[in-house]
Amino acid sequence: MTAQTGEDPGGRFAGRTAVVAGASEGIGLAVAAGLVAGGANVVLVARREDVLAEAAAELGPAASGIAGDVADEKTAARAVAHAVDTHGGLDLLHFNAGTLLPGDIAGQPLDHVDRMIAVNLRGPITFVRAAAPELAKRPGAAVTLTSSATGRLPVPGLGVYGATKAALHYLVSTWAIELAPSGIRVNALCPGGTYTPSMYEAAKAIPGLEEATIATNLVKRMASPEEIARPALTLLDSAESGYVTGAVWDVDGGYQRDRSAG
Repeated sequence: MTAQTGEDPGGRFAGRTAVVAGASEGIGLAVAAGLVAGGANVVLVARREDVLAEAAAELGPAASGIAGDVADEKTAARAVAHAVDTHGGLDLLHFNAGTLLPGDIAGQPLDHVDRMIAVNLRGPITFVRAAAPELAKRPGAAVTLTSSATGRLPVPGLGVYGATKAALHYLVSTWAIELAPSGIRVNALCPGGTYTPSMYEAAKAIPGLEEATIATNLVKRMASPEEIARPALTLLDSAESGYVTGAVWDVDGGYQRDRSAG
């Protein structure tokens, strides 16, 4: 497992504490690595304790882990409490956790539907609710969430997943309004095809998905997790993005423009 976003000699996150949910691999791990490289203390949250421990060990003493289901409000409460008890407060939240279970909408098992709604919608709601009171105590507090290009344009076989991501965009817009009086910015990233474990699993279930993803973006390739993490770090950095809130940034290789033009 490797997650490097490059050293940050400026220490732009020095003295800051972050919670990253869904941090054991892929984009979440890359975001956590970038925060640590920038000087932050990071609380990693993921369901699998063994993979979580490996990720925290890789990132070093600034990282610690809380194992649990992100859809469980107790997991969110424990993560926030750990940040406050260990590091004195909470400045940043990045919610990356997501469950992608491919299937046509008409035939998708309802337990799959329920699980995607639980992780992809209940999860961020739970974490933002738990974190907001502590974030409100810190200047420059920020929340970012990982969405998906499937929340912008439909992809056959990913309909329910895409619907949860489209709903997340609405939540981001609403949270930006509701949390602005507390000084908390809220934004989301909308990645296109990215080489993550969930993408590999989806590609197994949907033949030709990787090829179609590459064909329908302008740069004609997939992204690495680090390429998605860098914009997330920019959004979390109030010195760079202090005037950005309620935004959903497309980081998709031109996927939207290519599809709409064709």
